[in-house]
Amino acid sequence: MKLFFTKLLAACTLLLALAATSVADPEPSQLLSSGRVNEAVTALAALRDAQSLNLLSRAYFSMDRWDEAVKYGERAVSLEPQNANYHLWLGRAYGRKAGDSNPLSAAGLAKKAKNEFEQAVELDPANIPARLDLAQYYTEAPSFMGGGLNKAQAQAAQVQASDPGMAHLIQARIAEKGKRYSDAEAEYKIAIQQAKNPADMWLQLAAFYRQRGRFDDMQSAVRSAMAQPHKPAESYFDAGNQLFLGSRDFPAAVDYLQKYLTSGELVESAPAFRAHYVMGQLQEKMGHNLAAASEYQASLSLASGFVPAQKALNRVQ
Repeated sequence: MKLFFTKLLAACTLLLALAATSVADPEPSQLLSSGRVNEAVTALAALRDAQSLNLLSRAYFSMDRWDEAVKYGERAVSLEPQNANYHLWLGRAYGRKAGDSNPLSAAGLAKKAKNEFEQAVELDPANIPARLDLAQYYTEAPSFMGGGLNKAQAQAAQVQASDPGMAHLIQARIAEKGKRYSDAEAEYKIAIQQAKNPADMWLQLAAFYRQRGRFDDMQSAVRSAMAQPHKPAESYFDAGNQLFLGSRDFPAAVDYLQKYLTSGELVESAPAFRAHYVMGQLQEKMGHNLAAASEYQASLSLASGFVPAQKALNRVQ
């Protein structure tokens, strides 16, 4: 059951003062996007509007602190129950908290996650991330918890017209769940052809190969992802992470992560502190404990509440 839950998230303002122009402190959303979670939490701590509570929930979510993510996510939803994205992030927090809970608690949390995903889709039918998360829930959850491959198929049909790549990604995961691995691989390849972001779909295929133990194919898919033109910087983060998880070409993985960190295009879904943490793990695997410690310290300087980095730092010091 734990595997299921595991499978289961602007320019600076100018101020005028004393006849001089200076750049204002970044907005909390910018801090979160750049991975400066400590600063984001500090900036948001005293705010009580729904948007700030949602951002605070996401800050804690990024650090794997599910209790706080749920608490602030619930508060955001209670203040603005018609906001689809707030329901989506609360559903994600419930789902991840379920993965770290005992089976009795996990079942209840999972059902809450499903309800939040369904509410997000009901409020905003065009919300592709919400439909993707809901389809993943339906694919992985047993029927007594509201899952069902037919329900996931329905979500694929709903996104086919607007995002055929994502529709085929859903179909690939459905086939994978049914152990129709050849069909799943074919669906991933169609997703690549039809995707708005082919690099991301190549990396989805790389993850599929890794999970099947096809590590040479995984590495080839990562190279194909990196060969795509106009790919988002986040692809470098995902490529480095895939190579780390597949125990392949650690120097290349470090290089990809460094390219991400210096890209100037950091995003919330690939937090800078996690990039430093993965680089620390890579350096540790290569026997470079001093370099690993430096990366773990860099991670904690951005997100002091990220417990895995603190444990790793204690291990290598």
